Amino acid sequence: MKIIYYYISLLGLIILTTAFLISGQDNASAMSMTKLATICALLGIYVVGMSVAGEGKTTDEREISHRYSANRISLLVGTAVLSCGLLYQLFVTHQPDYWLLAGLIAINLVKVLSLIYLHFKR
Repeated sequence: MKIIYYYISLLGLIILTTAFLISGQDNASAMSMTKLATICALLGIYVVGMSVAGEGKTTDEREISHRYSANRISLLVGTAVLSCGLLYQLFVTHQPDYWLLAGLIAINLVKVLSLIYLHFKR
């Protein structure tokens, strides 16, 4: 039950960060330094929290299967979101953000390299 509270608190943290980011949206002026620092701190906490999510001990095959399924689904959704963002920028703004492309390359490169490593690890 504790792990569910952990996941819900991480979800709440990213929702609060998004709401804080959207709340004072003014395209005419730049973001204030305190708002930028707050968003950076919240996103840093979120990244650290998500990186350790689900990394505890597994007690049975069911938990291992759930972890693998969650990792596979998150990889597919992350790749789809980055791809859609890159396509939107290519076709609408005509100025692609190269960080999106770098993220796609990193996700797929790590996947391929880890599959090669795990294949020859036996």
